Order: sequence, then C-alpha cells, then structure tokens
Amino acid sequence: MLPHALVDAQPEVGARDLPVRVVGRRDRRDELEAAGADELAHAGEARLGPARLHPGDRRLGRPGPPGELGLGEASTATGLPDERSTDHSGTIADLLLGGGGRDLDIVVDMETWDALRARRNVRAYSSRPIAPEDLERILEAARRSPSSMNQQAWDFVVVTDRDRLRELAGTWRYAAHVEGSAATIALVTPTSDDREARETFQFDLGQVTMSIMLAAADLGIGSSHASVGDQAAARKILGLPEDRECTMLIALGYPAGRALEPVAHPKRRTVADVVHRERW
Repeated sequence: MLPHALVDAQPEVGARDLPVRVVGRRDRRDELEAAGADELAHAGEARLGPARLHPGDRRLGRPGPPGELGLGEASTATGLPDERSTDHSGTIADLLLGGGGRDLDIVVDMETWDALRARRNVRAYSSRPIAPEDLERILEAARRSPSSMNQQAWDFVVVTDRDRLRELAGTWRYAAHVEGSAATIALVTPTSDDREARETFQFDLGQVTMSIMLAAADLGIGSSHASVGDQAAARKILGLPEDRECTMLIALGYPAGRALEPVAHPKRRTVADVVHRERW
C-alpha cells in the first residue's frame, strides 16, 4: 500500500480527509468503539465511519488462519469470512478481540485515487526484490481485468531470473529497463490473422496493463511497459508454443530514485482542453 501514518484509534479518525490507518489490539476495545465502529457491513469488510478493515491482507495484519475470525465460516481461498455465512454479527472491536492480540490495521478511505495519481512510468529500479505475495497480488489484479465477451484470451509469464530478463530486454530497442527490473510480466495472446480478433486482444491487454500498473503502484512498486519486436526470440526465451505470441512486457520494481507518491501536477493536457461535454 502507499505509505500511511500509523495512529492510535481516536474519535476523530473517521474523517474522510485523513489518509491514515488505525492500528488496534485486543486491549483497545473501548477506544475502537468510542471511534464509532459499526456493525459488520458484510463478509470480509468492516467499517469505522468511512474506514475498511481487510482481515486477510498481509500488510494490514492478518488475524490468523481461516476459522479464527469468529465471523462465520472462513473461505479457504481467501481466509475471509464466507459471504454465504449467515453469521455476520460483530463489530471491529469483536474482530480484534478474536485476533489473538495481533495488530490489525483499519484503512481509512479507499486508496484508489492515490494509486491513480502516483502511478508513473519507472524505468530505473532498486535491487530490492518484490515479495512473492505482492507479486501474486499484482497477478491477481491482472487476472481480474475486464475482457471482451469474457474470453480472457491471455496468459501471463512471470520472469524474475536475471539472465532471462537480460535476454527479454533485447527483444525491443526500447526495452532496456526490463533487464534491471525485479520482475517482468510477459503478456501472451493467441496468434491470429483475424484483424478484429487481434484488435480485441490488444484492447483487453490494455486493460490488463493498467490493472497491473495500478496494483503495483498501490504497493509502492514502479512499472513500465515495453513492446516486443523480435517475436521469435521472445517465443524461444519464454518457451511459448507456436500458436502464442508475446504482445507486451510489463517491467516491475521499486524505484531507484524517488518513491511513488501522488503527482500534484502531471504533464497532461488540462481537463478543459480534453473534455467536451454533450458534444464537441
């Protein structure tokens, strides 16, 4: 997640303009309830005013294995309460009490807007590796992307081996940054001579690319895309079958320079210049 201050639970923390986390422990029931914890709205999500609690998130303080949440049956896939469970009673404080005293973070407000404003093309990366669970989250975002007719005509090849990254960097003259990335995701589609199919694949992969980049930005991880010019080389490096081609490379890594943070004044045309209302 993008950096946020850690503060004690106080009544005023419900304000929508505070991009903070409220860290609670089992011995702080009174403070949490004084802050206005509501009943659990639905499975996997609790509210403190505008806040959301994500009990299955590693960075937000996982409260324990499935079954320890005390909020109905836990999903074995996510560790969150199963949405089919009828037992959705309990406040944030109750969840904390069931967490064995471990820290749980309550994230005030959604951070989508921060991630959108912080994302920028990053082509110089530090040597810090990406944690496997963070890479899995980025891949999950890719998998969930919209797809025309839900055909999902894509596959993702994740590359972290340094020698293979170096080889991939040679498949396009503007892909040098791939070599220094912590990981690169190769976006793969079926080969096709049908123009409409190819355009559909490209449109879908555009959505995948943005999903990957926003999920990465949310974790403080930089990203930048690259085309693939030498398909024969890419197919050999990635071990692709003959009926598949690598359409795009998405390089990922923590920025070597300034960290990701919302950009106040991006180099973009103004809203007045690009937006036409009702008609041109």
